[in-house]
Amino acid sequence: MAGIDYRALRSAISLEQILRRLDYRPSSRRGQQLRGTCPIHDPSGLGDRRCFSVHLGRHVFRCFACGARGNQLDLWRLVHRLPLYESALLLCQAADLTPSSFTPSPTSTGKIGNSPPPSSRPATG
Repeated sequence: MAGIDYRALRSAISLEQILRRLDYRPSSRRGQQLRGTCPIHDPSGLGDRRCFSVHLGRHVFRCFACGARGNQLDLWRLVHRLPLYESALLLCQAADLTPSSFTPSPTSTGKIGNSPPPSSRPATG
């Protein structure tokens, strides 16, 4: 199992592109800030329909109801309920990208090779 350079993958696909792939429709927009229902959890049990906030310029999101936060890879991973590596492969497939294009070089810092499955922490790097 080859590693994936998550930093390169994040550079190749924006948070806005992820939201489009998820067919996300915000309830409001002010500049680069979007608000709406969280695509990660069932909104019926957690209240406000505008608890999910996205800043497109910073490529970050946060849900004030379920506590999820992170970047575009984290959002894709959480919506699909997959470990980071598998969700990155799924994203490459969905976006018609070649996963081998994101194989880290020996000096890359975003490398996660044959390591155990990632925890629920947001992707960094």
